[in-house]
Amino acid sequence: PYADSVWVYYTTMIASRAGDAETARRAGERWVAAGLARLSAHIDHYIRQFWCWARALTGDDPAGAAAEAEELLAAHLLDPPQWGIAYHYALIAEMWLAAGSPDRADAALGRADQAMWDYGQRYAEGLLLLLKARLLQARGAPPTTVRAAAEHAHTQSTAYEAHLFARRAEDLLPAPGGDA
Repeated sequence: PYADSVWVYYTTMIASRAGDAETARRAGERWVAAGLARLSAHIDHYIRQFWCWARALTGDDPAGAAAEAEELLAAHLLDPPQWGIAYHYALIAEMWLAAGSPDRADAALGRADQAMWDYGQRYAEGLLLLLKARLLQARGAPPTTVRAAAEHAHTQSTAYEAHLFARRAEDLLPAPGGDA
């Protein structure tokens, strides 16, 4: 059973980085259906975080999933500081965007920024930049402003070889010959 939890952990983590909520959701459902949460493995809170993200982005009560993820993060990642604080705050911001709550997304991005600097978790920077572009879009910023932010996210992600985040940033950019 622990090997199954490890499989779910890596599947949901990779899917969240790629923006593939459906794959993360299927893996999370497998974990729940198999009753693997009963193992109380050290990776369970991460799996729960990723599953919250997947549920939110597939339309299953995004606000409830975001609130649950915030509670999980506070309970398991902050004291003592664990891996992924900045990244998981970014995922929470994405959940709040899915819930139509840009102010709460902005607050989560602020906490992600702070965690990135406090704990040196800079690997999440490309995702933070991407979500800042999406936040601008959600708040009705001009398309040129959103495009500039998405291009910055893409450029930074590419420079840091964070190709999954770079690909996600491309989704905000118009196709060649498309409107800006």
